[in-house]
Amino acid sequence: MNNKFFPIVDVRDVADALLLLYNKAGPSERYICSLDQMDLKDLLAIMKNMYPSYTYADKMVDVDFNVGVTSDKLNNLGWKPRKMEETLVDCIESYEKAGLLGVTDEEPCRLPFIYRMPPIQE
Repeated sequence: MNNKFFPIVDVRDVADALLLLYNKAGPSERYICSLDQMDLKDLLAIMKNMYPSYTYADKMVDVDFNVGVTSDKLNNLGWKPRKMEETLVDCIESYEKAGLLGVTDEEPCRLPFIYRMPPIQE
């Protein structure tokens, strides 16, 4: 699996940010709406800790570089995003409810192909 760098934000926080900007931002201003930024390897480490019963990728290939972005400008307007752990828990519960996640090796994850990488050929 490719170890890419991802800015992470809860879609509910994006909606909150849009409402805040509608009321407080000036015209033609740009804002970064991302709370946490991490690579996939670090995200999987957190997920393994929170959900140890799932099966996770064990081979990672570093393919990206980290770019630091900040939401300070949005925070200064009063944006209060959720904690990353809350976002992850809510995502997993939503995926489980939708039947997209399998807990055993016989029942693999059914996320669309764009989110899964083909096996690494050695």
